[in-house]
This record gives sequence, structure tokens and C-alpha cells, in this order.
Amino acid sequence: MSDTTNDTSLLDEKKEEETSTDTSDYGSKIGKFLISILIIIIIVLCYFGSGGLILYICKLAQSNILPTEDKCFPYTDNIPDIQKIKTNLFTTFTEPEMSVKLEFPYDEYNSSNILLDKCREYKQTPSSYFLANYLISIIESLVQFNYSIINSIMNMMNNIPEVILVLFGPIIISIIVSFNLIINLFYFVYLWFANMYWFFKTNKNDTGKGKPEWDDVTLFTPINWSLGFGLIILFTIFFFIGLPIISFIPFLALLWCMLSSVMYKGLINDKEANAFTIIKDVLKYYKISITSIISFFVILISFSTLGAVPGIFSIITVGLIYFGFISMNIFTPIEISDLTPVVNNKQAKKTCIGVVETKEKHGFLYNLILGQKGGNQNITSQLKKIKKYL
Repeated sequence: MSDTTNDTSLLDEKKEEETSTDTSDYGSKIGKFLISILIIIIIVLCYFGSGGLILYICKLAQSNILPTEDKCFPYTDNIPDIQKIKTNLFTTFTEPEMSVKLEFPYDEYNSSNILLDKCREYKQTPSSYFLANYLISIIESLVQFNYSIINSIMNMMNNIPEVILVLFGPIIISIIVSFNLIINLFYFVYLWFANMYWFFKTNKNDTGKGKPEWDDVTLFTPINWSLGFGLIILFTIFFFIGLPIISFIPFLALLWCMLSSVMYKGLINDKEANAFTIIKDVLKYYKISITSIISFFVILISFSTLGAVPGIFSIITVGLIYFGFISMNIFTPIEISDLTPVVNNKQAKKTCIGVVETKEKHGFLYNLILGQKGGNQNITSQLKKIKKYL
């Protein structure tokens, strides 16, 4: 009798352990399910947010106010004349097509650029040094190149239907950025050597006032010329030794251009807006797309984590919400206000005021030996100076 009682108690304890284990496992699955859903929601919101950023930069590129011209402000003092235009945002599928209007004024805020402003200001100081100008010329060229790439590519993408741009833009841009990083690296290598002509420049302004007065260093000034030639050797050696470190410069230049592009301010129907305004509106007006994708993953994760029955229950629940049997407005679109007829997607015209055509430029070896003043006239003038001195 006692043996039977003991066996029964052991069976009960085993059942309790199994029940406790099953409950614990199911609780763990529910926790995993909730965490997975939270991660999916964050990823989807971030993805559509990045789509909003891409949409914003496309409209910025159409407005053509990015500093893409090295002869214009903020690289120089020549203020560009940029056509004022309005761009389409949240275009409807109605007849006629309607949209919200976004514009980017070329005002004091949008025309400033901390990095380029500092470079320009230093270049114009009377004590400007040739070595610093060498580094500035590399940085400016990289920045101008990346702004031009952003402006051109995003303006082309601006012609893609907005829905496709928001849904697939982040994928397209990630591929383009990867290729652009490689191109930047090769361009940086070219700039490192092509801008070495600065080693054969000297600033003649010793008054401490006005702008620098650059003169060419030639064979007729052997000390300065030898110094320039020595710098070429030194910077060539440093390039190959320090390449793993200095190769971050083109990456930082691209990163700066991308981050500064989203910092521009615009006007939506004459009200101040920025990139975060567009992100918020994209999340609002693309609510159905966002909730549909999240619902799909909720169903998928329900089947894979909780099993068939909870998975089927999640399908039924989503269906009841979608068809209105459960009172939730997550599948109800939000109407867009302040719509007006669409305008064309043509890029604004930019003209650089006050730009003077530059004189004919010679190659690096020519400048290395004879300077940049030009041919026989330079040799003749130098010989006359030597004769006069003698």
C-alpha cells in the first residue's frame, strides 16, 4: 500500500514539473515573441524614416542649393543666383494630381557651411600658408565632389514615383553609397598628388593686411624649389605609410556631405520645416504601408515562435481589424491637407555671379619646373631679372 502511495506521489510531482516546465517554456516564447515584434516595429519605422530623409534630399537636389560649384560661395565670395522653385511632396493619385509644396530658400542659414566657411576664411587671410592650402584644396575637392554626386543622383531619383522612392529608396541609396566610397578613395589618391603644386607656391603678402599674394616657386629660386621637391618626396612616403589612417578622410568627407544635406531647412506651404518634419509626415501618411508590413511580420513570428494556433488567431485578428469588425483605425488612411496642383520636377537653374574665366593651366611637371605663369614669357622674365641683378 505504501509503495502504491509513493508511486502516485512521484507521478504527481513529475506532472507538476512537466506542467511548470511547459508554462515556463510558453512564457519564454511569449517574451521572445514580444521582443521580436518590438524589434520589427523599430526596424520598419527606421526604414520608412530613412525613406523620408531620401525624399527630403531629392527635393533639396531639385532646388539645387547644395554647394556643388567650386567657383561659387561658400568656396569663394561669389554668391550664386539660384532660381526659386517649389517641389512636389506627397503627390496624390487623383486626377488632376495634387501635392504639398516644399521649397528651400537660399538664405543665410541654407547658404552657410561650417567646414567650407572656415576653409574659405583661412584661404583669404594675409598669412595663409601653402601647406595648409594644400590640405584645404584636398578637403574642398572631396566635399565638392560628394555634393555634386548627391545633387545629381538625388535629382535623377526625384523623377521616380514617390511611393517607390520611399519603399525602395533606402536599398538603392545603400548600394550607391557603397560604390561612392570606393570612387572617393581613388579620387582622394588623385587629389593627394595632383594638389602638390601648392608645394611650389609662396605667399608674398607680409603686410598682415588684405588677401594673400601667391607667387610661383621655380628653378630660379633654388632653395624654395628644393623645399617643394623635398615635400613631394616626404608626402609621397607618408601617403604609403599612413594610407590606413588617411584613407578615412574620403569617408569623413562623404559622411559630412550626407549629414549636412539633411540639416537644410525648407518651407512647406510657407511654414518652416526640416528633415524631421518630413520623417514625421512620411510615418503619418504612409501609415497603411507601415501597419501592413508590421502585421505581416506579426503573423509570421506568431507561427514561427508560438505555433500554428496562435498564428491562425493572429490572422483572424488582423482580418477583423482590417475589415472594421474590431474598432481600430490602424488601417485607416490619414488625409493630406493643403494640396495644390503639381508642378514639374525640373531642377532649378544656378548661375555663379562674378566668375572670371581662368587662364590656361599647364600640367603638374610643367608647373614643377617652370611655374604657372606660362611658357617662354616666364623664362624670359626670369632671365631679365637675373641679368638686371648681375
